[in-house]
Amino acid sequence: MLYQRYIEIGRLCYIRLGDNAGKTCVVVDLVDQKRLLVDGPHCGLPRQVIRLKNLAITDLKVKIPRGCKTKTVRDALTKDDISTKFLQSSLSKKAEAKKSKAGLGDFERFKLRVEKTAHNRKIRSTVRKLKKSS
Repeated sequence: MLYQRYIEIGRLCYIRLGDNAGKTCVVVDLVDQKRLLVDGPHCGLPRQVIRLKNLAITDLKVKIPRGCKTKTVRDALTKDDISTKFLQSSLSKKAEAKKSKAGLGDFERFKLRVEKTAHNRKIRSTVRKLKKSS
């Protein structure tokens, strides 16, 4: 199967770029091939049209009708417990790691680089020993 995640009504998306970056939303309607009408009542995102390039599609989906009201979206999200499922997804974990890495100061970045260099040096020496022995 070529595609696993389709853009469909009720699909949960993660906003990667723009003013609302880092929030999740649900596809309510398709405007055209490049824009979607989304709603995010669980994270304070008002209903709006967002470009498809700014979104990351997740595996999670709720069953809602096309063009439904915000209350219906909120009820479907709470019924399926989507927010906790999203927090367990790899996309959420990657975003959290990126946010924590962006919050590091100069010295923390330096310490992280030194640790990474030392770790890679150990791996390199182990590989060389294995190459010599074989």
